[in-house]
Amino acid sequence: MISNRVFDLYILKKFFSVLLIISPIVVIMVWITVSIRHITLIVSEDVSISIFLRFILCTFPDIASVILPTCSIIASISVLHKMQADKELLVFMTSGSGIFSFLKPIFFFFFCIASIVFFIQSSLTPYTHKNLIRLQDKIHSQISMSVIKQGVFNVVGDSVIYIGKKTENTIEDVFISYIPKGGKMNTNIITAKSGHYVVDRDNLFITLDNGYRQELDENNSMISMLSFENFTYNVSQFVKKYTKRKSKIYENTQSELLAMAKKIENLELRNKYLAEYHGRIAVSLIPFINAAISLMFVLTSGIRSRRSMHSVGIFLFGVIFQIIVMILVNASSKYSPLIHINYLIIFLIISMIILITLRKKAK
Repeated sequence: MISNRVFDLYILKKFFSVLLIISPIVVIMVWITVSIRHITLIVSEDVSISIFLRFILCTFPDIASVILPTCSIIASISVLHKMQADKELLVFMTSGSGIFSFLKPIFFFFFCIASIVFFIQSSLTPYTHKNLIRLQDKIHSQISMSVIKQGVFNVVGDSVIYIGKKTENTIEDVFISYIPKGGKMNTNIITAKSGHYVVDRDNLFITLDNGYRQELDENNSMISMLSFENFTYNVSQFVKKYTKRKSKIYENTQSELLAMAKKIENLELRNKYLAEYHGRIAVSLIPFINAAISLMFVLTSGIRSRRSMHSVGIFLFGVIFQIIVMILVNASSKYSPLIHINYLIIFLIISMIILITLRKKAK
């Protein structure tokens, strides 16, 4: 009789080996596909390569947590299918190891996957979401000369900029109007025949030559006009900054979500926090559905059927249940009664798979 420890290590080694081959390939392929959608940031927003790479790296954990359960069931079914084709399953059973001896390594494998998914969902993803939004704010507040078109009035933050002609570094026929909000500064209108511009550390400076500056006082009753030889205008300082904002629900960790749900009196908002909290747990339970699917493969491996179709059918069975759970998780954010129903449905799915499998095995 084969030692249970040796048997468990043998199965787990095969599972993790295939997972380490499959998961990086699938996750990176999906990640690259998603990243291509953001390539316009480099072109339209004139974002540097380093910021773009940081931006797309922030999307990686969220993608990994969704794809990893699917990769795990691919790994388990492919390993068990190969063991069935090589008669290894038959050898293990005839050597004294019963069918249910597969229960321990299978559930331990998917317990590890569930733990990884839960860690990503509860801690890593909120952290990367915060960084992602900071980068988005930085991109929105970053100004370059490429966004200021010649021959049109460009609204840049609280400024209106008109440039008649623009070359590589010089500008002509410039009109700048700044109307402050909050009354801390006076209205300014600046005109000049020529000038030049420079971008330094994400700040856009326009230097104008031989122009005029008109200033309207706070009471809008008197205009002062000044002429100048050189005047430097920092466009970036008048762009709306997004430093002060409310934290998004998905930026909170599990403990923060629960703490906020207890403090908030608004029932609708509280349900959203609870939906996010329980949704992450429900997603982390998907690997246990895959564990039941894998056990189903082992229990029905003795049934006469085409092996390839048998493997594909059970794999699709698992993917369909994953999709059902994900749909319910997303729907629970709008329909609060689904929050706790998710757990019941996951339990029923696992129980149903095991019962169906045992009935087929009994036949």
